[in-house]
Amino acid sequence: MNSIALFGRQENTAQSVEFAVKKHEANPEIVAAAVSALAALYRGQIPNLASLKNIPPETQLLAAMQNVPASLLELGGLAIDLSQADTEILKLALIVVGLNKDIKNLFHPQHNNGDIVRELGQHDDKIVRQYSVWAVIENDLLTVDHLGIQFDALENEPENVQSKLLQLGASSLADLAERQSLIIRGSNLPSIDAREGLSKGLAKTYYEGLQDATLSWFETEDSKRVQLVLAEHFARFSNESPSYLEKALELDEIGGEYRERVLLGAEGLPLYGQIMSRKSQPSLGFFDSQEDEEMKRVIRNTRSQSVMNVLVLNATPDDQGRIRADKEAALLEEQLEMVKNPKRNLNIVQKFAVRLDMIQKELLNNEPRILHFSGHGDVGVLLFEDRQGRTSEIDGTLLAEMLAAYGNLECVVLHACYAEEVARACRKHVNIVVGSTDTIDDRTAPKFTYAFYQGLAHGRPYQNAFAMGIAEVATVSRIDAAKYKLLD
Repeated sequence: MNSIALFGRQENTAQSVEFAVKKHEANPEIVAAAVSALAALYRGQIPNLASLKNIPPETQLLAAMQNVPASLLELGGLAIDLSQADTEILKLALIVVGLNKDIKNLFHPQHNNGDIVRELGQHDDKIVRQYSVWAVIENDLLTVDHLGIQFDALENEPENVQSKLLQLGASSLADLAERQSLIIRGSNLPSIDAREGLSKGLAKTYYEGLQDATLSWFETEDSKRVQLVLAEHFARFSNESPSYLEKALELDEIGGEYRERVLLGAEGLPLYGQIMSRKSQPSLGFFDSQEDEEMKRVIRNTRSQSVMNVLVLNATPDDQGRIRADKEAALLEEQLEMVKNPKRNLNIVQKFAVRLDMIQKELLNNEPRILHFSGHGDVGVLLFEDRQGRTSEIDGTLLAEMLAAYGNLECVVLHACYAEEVARACRKHVNIVVGSTDTIDDRTAPKFTYAFYQGLAHGRPYQNAFAMGIAEVATVSRIDAAKYKLLD
């Protein structure tokens, strides 16, 4: 169909186009594309071909308007009667409006086209409704006010309409709180097409706090094609969010299609040069030969021993109060970058929207010596997430069993409210555990985190790093500082 539409830019193709019309006369989309090609080929004067005799004049004119200025066509007072027009006519008209190739009052002499687009958002045909949203997306003269579907009704719409609604809302809703809510709702819809539409709407969109939703969404997303669009988004806005920068670099390491999308989003940004410089780093030289595999293994082990992996598990279920986990993560990275001549190289690995079934997997994949949980807690339990983003509890006994099975931890930090009881259960299997006796203030929590890890980066023992974290919190609130508990 796209090829036929392009024929109009070539010479001597009328015969081929007519053949296509005859062969596919039952397919209205191909017929419309063919007419559009003929209109371009004949500069608006659609030839009187036998194959076109059964095609309504309205269809021919609307198809032609996609490629030819309306001023070159004999419109003859063209107007679309909504009460009688079939769905194919309405779809063609919406395409013309979306392309901004329409004429004034295309649908009705007393109503502007934007108003009619709004009305068609309530049409019985789901494709017509989809095209009405698409027209609002594509035509810069139309806004969300011309949308004929309420975002509150998102879940009641078919998948194709959900996709376009999410694409529009994610990029255009002026109220950022409303937009954030829509993104969270959309990311939990069962339809892959709907979630892909949402990810496309975010492709060139960023605002402070968006990362709270997108990073969590990426971790739970099971469609690779949706993840790839998000990967490009992370890279494109890597300058805006340290969390995005870290995620983009992580996806680049995966390679393949993820690397391709990250590079696409990173074009023209410092991230692109950073990735290219990493790829062009010198190899091991004469150790590259097959017989020197043992030497390469020794070098890799030596390098890995000089780095301490810190695995940070973030969980903020949708049915709990929101915690700015990304803000704490960004501040931690920023503060660690300021450490001069670190005696310990801390490799901070952030994971968001963590579910219970991800804990052991992340431990094995990242091989941390420090495990840090950031999220909600209650007496005797920590609150992780399920696949729908709702609360899923784990008690101290079960978490302790997981840590015992893993067995390689030096320290566990439970940065959650009322975590002391869980911390005491974990202490049976880990030498150093940090918990809390009361609620943790979201204002002071990041201060403890960055001061604690700054101390470790400078080579201080855990007890001294803990004292530094407490002192940093005390600069804001001595009451909050007293809530932290070190078990060693």
